[in-house]
Amino acid sequence: MKKYIIFASIGFELVGLIIGCFYLGQYLDQKYNTKGMIFVGLTFACLIGWLWRVIWLLRKMQKSEEEADLKNSEKK
Repeated sequence: MKKYIIFASIGFELVGLIIGCFYLGQYLDQKYNTKGMIFVGLTFACLIGWLWRVIWLLRKMQKSEEEADLKNSEKK
């Protein structure tokens, strides 16, 4: 059950990042008159960071599952 909650929260993180990038990028674009370039750069930076976090989280979960399987096989 914990895994499902983690993956559901990942979706909410992505939505929050997109909304945050939209408003912050829009504000900075208007302030510096960059015609949307800050929004695009900020969005790509956030998406890359989000993807990095998802990969890290998947590796962490895989490692913990392997450790649990190893402990279960030692008990038998």
